[in-house]
Amino acid sequence: MHGGHLVLAADPDPSDHAAIHAWILDVLEGGGGDPDHDGIRDLIYHSLNFDIPFQATERVRQSLIATVRARLQAPASRQGR
Repeated sequence: MHGGHLVLAADPDPSDHAAIHAWILDVLEGGGGDPDHDGIRDLIYHSLNFDIPFQATERVRQSLIATVRARLQAPASRQGR
């Protein structure tokens, strides 16, 4: 995903960036099975919309990262489902 590294670059905790990146790619490929799939896709789209000044999308990127971290910590994600 082009530009994906920019979404994560400003995050101060890079320890789980590989897992976040993989989870986002899974969602974009139609996987993930998340009930809020459309909302997450919107966060991804707006995080990568480089027509909007990068600083203006900071809250969206933070929300996306927080959302993915929460999904990764959910019991189903830990079991690989």
